[in-house]
Amino acid sequence: MKDRTVYFVSVLVLSSAAACQDSPQTVTTAPSATPDATATQAPFKPISSYPPVVLGKPYPGKGVIKLINRKENWIEINHEEIVDLMPAMEMEFYMDKSSLFDGLNVGDKVSFTVVETKKKGQHITSIKTLQE
Repeated sequence: MKDRTVYFVSVLVLSSAAACQDSPQTVTTAPSATPDATATQAPFKPISSYPPVVLGKPYPGKGVIKLINRKENWIEINHEEIVDLMPAMEMEFYMDKSSLFDGLNVGDKVSFTVVETKKKGQHITSIKTLQE
């Protein structure tokens, strides 16, 4: 009986040790036949290089609506760099008023103003669609 217990404990320890080791991961991407001319990106600017946020200051931005959540009062926008606030990214913003959703659709190109407050964090105070 003692030999069986030692055997099972040994198996358990060895399998646990093997499971905890990092396995190498390989990521491959298919080469593109032709480069995408629209995929020009601005040089990466780390968030630490931005000045401190000024509470109550309006920051203008532009982007494309990816998701609208009227129920929870937020919108997801893939936006360009918002100067002095954040680099280009896709993120959710709460809307200041539900009436700001009027006339907006997923895929619309928009200009917007985002303000950071101590109570609400970053939220959109104005938004309008851009004509192409």
